[in-house]
Amino acid sequence: MLLVLIVTCFFFKVSASEVSGSGNVTAEHGRDANFSCSAATQPGVLQVTWQRIFDDKSVENLATYSRRFGQQVTELYRGKLVFTEASLNTTAITLRNVTWEDEACYICSFNVYPDGSKRNKMCLHVEGISKVNTSHTPTNGGQEEKERHEVFSCTATGKPAPTIEWEFSPGAEIYGTPEATTVKNGDNTVTTSNVSTVRIPAHWTGHVYCVLNKGTNRERRIPVSSQDGNETEGKEQPQSQVAGLIISVIVVICVAVTAVIVRKRLKRKGAARDIP
Repeated sequence: MLLVLIVTCFFFKVSASEVSGSGNVTAEHGRDANFSCSAATQPGVLQVTWQRIFDDKSVENLATYSRRFGQQVTELYRGKLVFTEASLNTTAITLRNVTWEDEACYICSFNVYPDGSKRNKMCLHVEGISKVNTSHTPTNGGQEEKERHEVFSCTATGKPAPTIEWEFSPGAEIYGTPEATTVKNGDNTVTTSNVSTVRIPAHWTGHVYCVLNKGTNRERRIPVSSQDGNETEGKEQPQSQVAGLIISVIVVICVAVTAVIVRKRLKRKGAARDIP
């Protein structure tokens, strides 16, 4: 049995050395991953096959290329996998919008006559952030208060564990100690949460930013209105209603004028027909 395993490993190494491969070792969640293989020195290639290896060592066919049938992508991967190059000696594919489920090893296999299969294996690791949620709890303080304390929450799921920091427009600052938690999920991702109380002036209008994995230029902006913001919105509402009423009146007048013009034209045509 040991001898069989050694021979199998030997042939796989020989096969891999005869097929060169390249592609993404790491891809960001939601982006594309690219793989390519070449067997330019192998004559007699009949078909090229792309496969995926699962954790339990099972293998799934993803796509094939041959002169007779052309490009064939299995139904489950249509729209997900596309050929960017297809020939019997060079092949390249793109996995679109990769998710955590796409993290696996991929095999390009050249079916060579009469030697058999020549292949190469490339493994993909997916990183990044898949989900972000933010919330803001405003206070109901009175107009006479000089400052208010409002609660902001930011939650992100990703791999490795996302980091969360806060940035504010001038005039705001963290009050107290933020509550930070991390939870590991069943798919090996981690959910990080940060809940912070922010002290801001009573009539302050600015923005709070949830900064994710600082240095990656990824953030969520949370706008904050002043305490009299609701009153301002209330003043604008009647103006919108007046504007809508004016537009309605103009439409009615236009319809009425059009009806009068059409009626006069019809009368003229009728009068013209009555003339002997």
